[in-house]
Amino acid sequence: METSISNEKLRSIAGALLNNLYLDQEVPKEKLAELTFESEFQSLLEPQEKLIKMSKKEHIDSFFKDGTLRLGTFKDYQKSENEEIGDKSEGCLLVIGRNSKRTGIAHISSGFNNFVFCCFDGEADQTLVGKFDYDDYFFIDNPNGFAQAIADRLPCPNIYRSRCVYRNDKVLVGTPPPNFNFYKMSHELRNLVNWGQYFIKPVRFSHQKEYRFIWELDEDIDEPFLMKCPEAVEYCSRPAY
Repeated sequence: METSISNEKLRSIAGALLNNLYLDQEVPKEKLAELTFESEFQSLLEPQEKLIKMSKKEHIDSFFKDGTLRLGTFKDYQKSENEEIGDKSEGCLLVIGRNSKRTGIAHISSGFNNFVFCCFDGEADQTLVGKFDYDDYFFIDNPNGFAQAIADRLPCPNIYRSRCVYRNDKVLVGTPPPNFNFYKMSHELRNLVNWGQYFIKPVRFSHQKEYRFIWELDEDIDEPFLMKCPEAVEYCSRPAY
């Protein structure tokens, strides 16, 4: 595809693909896609407020006793029946890569080689805690130290963390390297964009103010992982009741 495609044209193309419309026909205004640009995530790396992890009290007790914690997976979230946790679109999105040579568009499923740890970026909200069927929470005071301690235990080659963005459409626009092969149909199509692909969620979840940790492994992961990481405890604290 030609390189000089305007953002408005990309909204039209993406809207047609998402709504099963013909590309050679005008897309109605209400069906134009909402675009997210990977550059937006550079300002979202740090939480805005206190970082809170909600859970059952018994699980939090275990974490502060010996570092026991549960890392989730995208497959796990796809299957969950809890309306606050379950998201069948997790890991699935439309990606658009533009560089000086080409523009490529692909619908991908990615992130299934990731462990995920989801938190709340803000003051504790007992109503929201209850919606998740939790009864307690703790603070992650040093997100970077916490993430690295877990990475050292796994181990994993890449760590990502960011506040999530909430959009009507999961469409991410990025800039692949100049030598990217747009013509090869493979798992490499996920590299049309960067790690921002892991932090876009449907707008119906916006009340969750999610801050997400990602540990990217080399192989796909099917099940959540219950691990012990006592080194991570020093970067966290419990509220003073």
